Amino acid sequence: MNIIMLLVLSIISTVTQAAEGKVCQYSATVWNVAARKSVRTIKIFKPYDAVTDKERGPFGCTPCLVDQVDIELPFVKTFKVCRFIAEKVKSALLNAHYAGFPISEVEGYRPSYSKGKPDQLQNRTELSNHAFGAAIDINANHNGLYDKCIQWSNDCRLIKGGKRDLSKQETISENSPLYYEMKRIGLKWGGEIQGLQKDFMHFSETGY
Repeated sequence: MNIIMLLVLSIISTVTQAAEGKVCQYSATVWNVAARKSVRTIKIFKPYDAVTDKERGPFGCTPCLVDQVDIELPFVKTFKVCRFIAEKVKSALLNAHYAGFPISEVEGYRPSYSKGKPDQLQNRTELSNHAFGAAIDINANHNGLYDKCIQWSNDCRLIKGGKRDLSKQETISENSPLYYEMKRIGLKWGGEIQGLQKDFMHFSETGY
């Protein structure tokens, strides 16, 4: 069988799977350590059964759009999360809201290569938890990402998001209804992770 015939069969297979809803499609940005920004976007379109082990994340989801579902709530813009945790996340956010915790921003699914050892071009090589819809950022404008922060204090250095102010209702702490609800559904808080960084907006299976 010649190369042209193989290519034709491959295209037919992909189109067939697309018709059956079995295609993996997504676009992911690539973070460059040296430039300190995303430098390019990778676009994926392939049969779902061609998904690699590196494209399988927490809770059994992949970055493929077919594994992500919309969460619609009356108090925030619609966002996507992994389909296997969608109902739990929706329930937790509703419970926190009705318990008096104001939720103004939520971001879940966000495909990017922002983890892992950099390659020769200083590009990150692993998908983030957000890429699988398995991480959630809440009220980022009030719960920033800090470094030089072994333990929270005003000496921690803000590097992304908004300044943390415990006098504000939108600020997440271990005493807030949101913290309780996220913990109840098995998500850990980025404000409690080990090391020099604290990601106060962030919840995921490990907190990272």
